[in-house]
Formats: sequence, structure tokens, C-alpha cells
Amino acid sequence: MSKIDYFQHDGASVGYRDDGEGRPLVLVHGTGGDGEANFSGLMPFLSGRRVIRPDYAGAGLTDDPAEALTLDRLAGQVLATVDHAGVESFDLLGFSLGAAVATRLAARQPARVERLVLVGGFVSGADPRSQFQFRHWADLARRDPPSLARLMLLTGFSRDFLAGMGDMEAVVEEMVASSNWQGIARQAELDLLVDVSFDLKNIYAPALILGNQQDQMVDPKASITLADGIDCATLDWIDGPHLALMETPKPVAELLTRFFDE
Repeated sequence: MSKIDYFQHDGASVGYRDDGEGRPLVLVHGTGGDGEANFSGLMPFLSGRRVIRPDYAGAGLTDDPAEALTLDRLAGQVLATVDHAGVESFDLLGFSLGAAVATRLAARQPARVERLVLVGGFVSGADPRSQFQFRHWADLARRDPPSLARLMLLTGFSRDFLAGMGDMEAVVEEMVASSNWQGIARQAELDLLVDVSFDLKNIYAPALILGNQQDQMVDPKASITLADGIDCATLDWIDGPHLALMETPKPVAELLTRFFDE
């Protein structure tokens, strides 16, 4: 069972999970997820590592009353978590919105981030399709959480995975009961404003960019843009949807192991 810890930072109560021993790896979740939901399937493949999973504002263990979120605020919460855990340098993986948070953190703290992995990330949320999606997410999160839960399942996972899920309405009920929907709305509104284009040139850590070839939430081409903007980046592909990290964690773990062992 994970060790769970809390601390106060800039008006928020920040919670995180801390597992294992060894070289530290920090995992940063995406919009609507948290450290447990997004990464629990990956954890069995990360033995031999100390894995720190912070929940940033609007998610899971963290309670942050701030109305408007910024990348700097979320990156600050992740860095404060690492400091609270007593870690100096670390490998860093960010997923989806967490990839933007990780990009900002790696650019601002180059001496501390040893290796960087961005999964299903994007440089900017400014394109018309992303704006349409994230506004829809924010609207549904506030007025109709069950519909947003269904939409995220339908666009986040593959057809075959959903077909084998069983009672999907029961899954929706569990998602509605266990999620912070006002927090998700604030995260979706941050997605609208994401722009890490100026951070890329300030990343000096070796980086692995993993795009999801069947992604319906984030344009797979965004991973190409990320890789092109980072000097020490390698681009590779996951044959799956946006939530492939949750759907098929083993092949993702194999790519990570190869990168971290280089």
C-alpha cells in the first residue's frame, strides 16, 4: 500500500503517494485524473524505483481553493511535493495536462530534472478543436458530470477496451461519485490556456516523447511538435488511445524502461 502524505503549500493542502525505493521518478497526472487513477496500472512495472505521485489542484488528495489555475501553480505544487519528500534530483513523467506541467517544471528546474517523459502531451490548447473540447469539458463538469464521464470514456479508451468493461453505467456512477468535478472544470479551463512553446528551448534533460497513435482527445501530431522543440528529445509511439497509459500499461512501461536504462 502506498504511503500517503500531505503538506501545506501556498494556501493549498497538497497530497501525494510515495512508493518504493531507488532512483526517484515523479509522475504527473492529466485532466480529470489523479496519481492513482492514471498510474496505478503502471506501478507494478516500476519496481526498483521510488515513485512519487502528486495530485495537483482540482484532483484526488489535494484541496486547493484557488479559483483559476495556472501551469506555474501546478508546477509549483509538484516541485513542493518533491521537496517535501526530501528528493533533490529526479526523473519526471507528465501525462496530458501533466505533460505541460512537467514541461514547465523541467524548463524552470533544469538542474533537478534528470530525464523527462511526456505522454500524450500538447504544446498549446489554442487550436479550434481543442478550444471546443475543453470548453465542452468545463461546461459539462459543472452542470452534467455523468455526461462528461461518458464522453471521457468514449473518447479516452479504445472500442475493444470499452466493450470488455462490462457495466459501463456502473463505471460512470463510480466516476461521478469519486471525482472532483469543480476541480476538473478548473483544469479544463487551464487546458484552454496552455502554451509551453517558449519552455521547450529551455529543456536540457534527455527527453522521451510518447504520442498515442489512436488519440481522440489530443492531436497525435502535437507529440511531433514537442519532440521537434526539445533538443535532446526522442519521439516514439504508443499504438493506442489517449488513455493507453491506463488501458495497456505494459507496452508503455517497456518504452519507459528502455529509455531510463539507456
